[in-house]
Amino acid sequence: MLLSIAAALLLSLAPPQADTILSVADARADFDVLRSALEEAHGGLYRFATKAEVDARFNAYRARLTSPISKRDYTAFIATLLATTRDGHTRLEYDSVTTAALTNAPLFPLRVVVEGNKLIVQFNDTPADSTILPGMEVVSVNGRPVSDVLTTMRPMIPGDGFIPTGRATRLGRSFAQNYWLFIERAADFTVTARDDAGRTVAATLAGVVTADRAKNTNPVNASLTANIALFDGPRNNISLRFARDTTIGILKVRGFEAETFPVALDSVFRLLREKGTKSVILDLRGNGGGVDLFGARLVGSFLDKPFRYFDRIHLRSIRPSFATWKTSTFENHAKWTIADPSGGWLATPELHGGVAERQPGATPFLGKLVVLLDGGTYSTAADVTATLHHNRRATFVGEESAGGYEGNTSGLNARVVLPHSGLRLNIMVYDYWNPVSPAEKGRGTMPDVVIQRRVSDLLRGVDPQMEKAVELARP
Repeated sequence: MLLSIAAALLLSLAPPQADTILSVADARADFDVLRSALEEAHGGLYRFATKAEVDARFNAYRARLTSPISKRDYTAFIATLLATTRDGHTRLEYDSVTTAALTNAPLFPLRVVVEGNKLIVQFNDTPADSTILPGMEVVSVNGRPVSDVLTTMRPMIPGDGFIPTGRATRLGRSFAQNYWLFIERAADFTVTARDDAGRTVAATLAGVVTADRAKNTNPVNASLTANIALFDGPRNNISLRFARDTTIGILKVRGFEAETFPVALDSVFRLLREKGTKSVILDLRGNGGGVDLFGARLVGSFLDKPFRYFDRIHLRSIRPSFATWKTSTFENHAKWTIADPSGGWLATPELHGGVAERQPGATPFLGKLVVLLDGGTYSTAADVTATLHHNRRATFVGEESAGGYEGNTSGLNARVVLPHSGLRLNIMVYDYWNPVSPAEKGRGTMPDVVIQRRVSDLLRGVDPQMEKAVELARP
């Protein structure tokens, strides 16, 4: 989407407020610093577009900087540009003044999810309002139609490739923050909402400071909170429970983090063997990723032959001019990369073990496997789903993964700070490529059975994705 459209919407939706103004020279200078850093070091800058196309896009954006611009609108400008890289790991950080103000600001007091083109209330984070209930559709906020608000926000939401589920998930999660950043900085919010029967209600709600959001225990959330806790199981990073006695194991992995991950994973698979479990449901919903090699270890726990986890990891630069890495990082890059004939460098197994041939687990689980995935299945979790899918090891239920089937740009990063606006960006250096054969470029792992878990399902005490997985997992 052209910036002019996003900018026009911002101007029409947001009332004038005091803001730092950047001169044309300063705005262009920051833009040039950002462009230079991206061109020098971003591993996947040309993953979804040719260099000529990317150059033309940069030139077109810079040409729009023809008059002084507020820091607020400049942030929207840069966020929209970065989203066009289709790199979901590219996250813009705000200047220190904006960050501090955001931390202490009263924000939109509802937690929401995006379901199709609708904004659905998941939790009411006010202390006691009982008018706006979980499951209702938000129709307008302070007189602004939600459709217009979402249209303004969408171009600024980063995501991998052309995957809609991940962007929708992020749009819901970041709604309150982005409303404050790009729509208006209000203390109170008049919300119009509609229930399943079509009844419309309205309430004026006070904003909630982020630190206070979790402290509120509004009783209208009680039923949904209890159902989610029941469906998601123990809060451990890795947990195992059983359905139908011990015939079906449900393995939940929340993230690929913590030094104890390998030990915890091994204990799970020992228990599966001891119990004689016939089928496993691997629940990766909402798993945002983590350590690459932990993902490879999980994949190996379901395979009985050597496999490739990453086909290659490409770097545009092994020594970015703006990087502040440790000396050993620069040395390792110089020592453990080789020149890529197509340009740049390739990581060797000494630099990253993920590009080496991987061995299966000592005693892998080889029974029936069903994988649950959704718009929160990202980064390492998406690499796991892609590798299992490529090896035809599982049946997949849920939604398209948020992370790319072919890989992503992440891992090591180098920070660039724009001197005049104070905006900051960690530029991702490693361009990961999975050893897969995609059906469509720039998409995620596609489920065999497409089912979306909606707030209305959770309110009814139903998890349709898990129910289908249990049905498919029956021996």
